[in-house]
Amino acid sequence: MPNTDCVLIIEEEALLALEIQDVLAEHGFGEIRHLRSVAEAAPHFDELAAFRLAIVEARFGAAEVVAFTERLAQAGVATVVMSADRAATELFPHAAALGKPFDAAGLLAACDVATAGVS
Repeated sequence: MPNTDCVLIIEEEALLALEIQDVLAEHGFGEIRHLRSVAEAAPHFDELAAFRLAIVEARFGAAEVVAFTERLAQAGVATVVMSADRAATELFPHAAALGKPFDAAGLLAACDVATAGVS
């Protein structure tokens, strides 16, 4: 069962990850964990599969990112996939899409869409 307090951010750009963390913290999200890549996250999958929400950089639809987010979805983790390449987000039908650049309202709306389908 997902932990309602935990959010995973997978984003290479530290400043963008910090911005996401700030928005989520301001809106009552609990523990927020930032990892820079799917490769860094993969060894910790069992722990991360208990998180409520994952926000993941699409990395232009890289196969390992698609596979990782599919595993998260199968584990019941709501997922937001973000990318400046809007076509790349189409490779993630199991996730809510968030185009870059985005504002706080767009981020929160994507989180709402992602979590609406996960119980």
